[in-house]
Amino acid sequence: MPRVLQGYSGFTLIELIMASLFAMTIMGTLYGFFRQQLFALLTQETRTANLEDSRGALDIMIRDLRSAGAFPATTNGTCAKDAQNAPLRVVAASAESIQIQSDLDGNGTCDDTGENVTFSYSSTATSACPGENIKRSGQCLAANAVRPTGKLFTYYDNSGTLLPDTPTNPADIKRVKITFGVEVKNPDPSVGGNLSTAFSSSVEFRN
Repeated sequence: MPRVLQGYSGFTLIELIMASLFAMTIMGTLYGFFRQQLFALLTQETRTANLEDSRGALDIMIRDLRSAGAFPATTNGTCAKDAQNAPLRVVAASAESIQIQSDLDGNGTCDDTGENVTFSYSSTATSACPGENIKRSGQCLAANAVRPTGKLFTYYDNSGTLLPDTPTNPADIKRVKITFGVEVKNPDPSVGGNLSTAFSSSVEFRN
């Protein structure tokens, strides 16, 4: 048997070490490429989710604001009214909140679902609504919200003149500009920072 194997030789220690180093180099390169692609995908998914959250919140705000002031029937005491006993379109307004009302189902009241709505910016975080956030009648609408301009709402009268952050007479408001964004941590630790989206839209009251 030794004579049969006499012409064969195995790998030397140096060859094994070199082969191991070569394999480790290839694996390291592949891991780096895979990691880069993985975090690029996570970043893109996070950015897309941010856009969807911001766009969805903005669409809801636009829809409700456009419907504000719809009063097809005589209203009762559930609707806030002005000195002339006319129901108010905007009950209260500030740079961080706005309360609107309407009678969407035409039953003469303003207390049905979606008829008396308050949008507000809050710095109080909860497990269900982390970070600074925007709420719709107390319910989380957009978490991790930011205000690029420092205020959520800007108001204009019928002639386009800018009104104070807290209008003296909410009935003067004809157009509302909404500006906000959503900001979350970048999932790629090698980049760090935050991923931000920002939206701005103006809504002119129909009624």
